[in-house]
Amino acid sequence: MIVGLGKTGYSCAMYLTRKGIPFSIVDQAEHPYLLAKLKEELPEVHFSKMDLERLVKAEEIILSPGVPLQSEAIQTAAKNGARITGDIAIFADEVDKPFVAITGSNGKSTVTKLVAEMTSAAGVDAGVGGNIGTPCLDMLNEGHDLYILEVSSYQLEVVEQLNAGVAVILNLTPDHLDRYRDVTHYYETKARIYRGCKVAILNRDLDFDFNLSSEVQQLTFGLDEPSAEKEFGIRTVEGRTYLSHGHKLLLDTQSLRLRGRHNWLNALAALAIGHAVGLTTHDMICALEKYPGLPHRCEWLGAFSGADFYNDSKSTNPGSTRAAIEGLFEAGRQIVLILGGDCKGADLSDLAPLMSQVRRCFVFGKDRQVIASMLHVDAVVCETLEQVIAHLIDEVRDQDQVLLSPACASLDQFDNYEHRGDEFGRLVMENFA
Repeated sequence: MIVGLGKTGYSCAMYLTRKGIPFSIVDQAEHPYLLAKLKEELPEVHFSKMDLERLVKAEEIILSPGVPLQSEAIQTAAKNGARITGDIAIFADEVDKPFVAITGSNGKSTVTKLVAEMTSAAGVDAGVGGNIGTPCLDMLNEGHDLYILEVSSYQLEVVEQLNAGVAVILNLTPDHLDRYRDVTHYYETKARIYRGCKVAILNRDLDFDFNLSSEVQQLTFGLDEPSAEKEFGIRTVEGRTYLSHGHKLLLDTQSLRLRGRHNWLNALAALAIGHAVGLTTHDMICALEKYPGLPHRCEWLGAFSGADFYNDSKSTNPGSTRAAIEGLFEAGRQIVLILGGDCKGADLSDLAPLMSQVRRCFVFGKDRQVIASMLHVDAVVCETLEQVIAHLIDEVRDQDQVLLSPACASLDQFDNYEHRGDEFGRLVMENFA
């Protein structure tokens, strides 16, 4: 039984059909958006609204990422003998070529796409997908030589042994605390990505015990100076900063189109991954110099009224916003910060110490009052993003860096973070361009 008829559930249905395995599908919704497509493509497949009676009869459940493993219905089915799995776990069992698995609280998509650009520059036939783009099971029949997967904590919940060729956790900050028991439970779920991996790439700043086997090859990355040949980091030479591998200088950070120190970390992680899969330094550097980054991730919208405007709508947790603030902060360049939305129970008070780097703070959305009280600053509280922009018209100064980095989910007022970022871009262009 497939539980959940979203993009992943539909992908699982097509996979099982190709394998000739009988199945049914259930969903919390009576008419999920892909139901019509399912009935057109696979009219013989039984679909129904999810109920406990049907779940407990299942021998195996393929769980979509949007359905929590810890939900009462799924746990009841498991106690009744159902085996619980998911698309990433199935992919790992089926794939006959090496794959890279990338997770983290922030930066997953940026690094996944960047590694894809590096493999393309090297002429490697790589399939790219997972939690972004193409579902992993859809790629099994494409015959790639390498697979690069973004993997979410939701997908890792049902993984016992991933066996990735290369695995990395980019960073860990509290997130999704509405889904996990506590922060430790969330971090432990992320750590499943290292199970059975051949090469583990580690962020030197993470203070967490991943219990890695001594047989696992390790590479590390961080913003400090690398002290060994298995380390990627930052070196400063004559006042200039360089991405470095051991003692070897790779690229002046000024040559990166990716902005901010957090993106230096993303670049270093991508370099470590590329090194682990055998890419040449030349091909990786060529890709790095050209890579502009992804929309909604500290995306530079332009300079207007003497200020730079950045769309970081993908920031849906405090850790991501912290990275954006620290990444953009420069002496003499003050930040105007826009926060808000649904904070999902997260504690945004961790951002309070960074407010000294923020000239003006605006808060909007569902949890605006709660967020403002956590920050301990005189924030301008608005109901909508449009109201924020109306205030900004009179408040933006020359050399400001205006940063939309909400630290919250978007669904209180928008369809998704892309919708939120697009609306911010539209309002900026209408009022400042």
